Amino acid sequence: MIFFTLLWTIHIISAAIWFGAFPADLILRKSISENKGKSGERKLISTWLKILNISGIVGMVGILLTGVFMSILRDDYGFFQFASGQNHWLYTKQFLMIIIIVIIGAFLIPKAKKIRLSIQDNLESQSSLDEFTYTNIKKLGNLATIVNVIVLLNILLAASRHIFQ
Repeated sequence: MIFFTLLWTIHIISAAIWFGAFPADLILRKSISENKGKSGERKLISTWLKILNISGIVGMVGILLTGVFMSILRDDYGFFQFASGQNHWLYTKQFLMIIIIVIIGAFLIPKAKKIRLSIQDNLESQSSLDEFTYTNIKKLGNLATIVNVIVLLNILLAASRHIFQ
């Protein structure tokens, strides 16, 4: 039981780290748009990408690993057992996590790599970025928002699970 409690605690902390980056994401995106073409723009973009990357890695890996182990350890938990009649909140969370993984792997990471390549030459450069990079920044921001909203839904499902049982 102590091991499960430790896993649960790490699970909660991972979710807090992942979702906690949402305000930083929004603030940095606003700063990036306000500083479009200005000095320091590339550094802002680089910082934004680092925050998305680190919080995403810590959050997703922490949640995935602890979630899998908790589902294995508890007899009343399981994986994708929608027909079981219990724990719909858990199976919905698992399904949403698969959606997040697909969004991150298929869309978010490739966009972030394109942006990183566009700015990597020189973070101190005063030269303006091309419109393709700005388009990718906007798309990456939208993808980050989608992932953050799904993470919020997962948090709400976990927090409200006793209401629906």
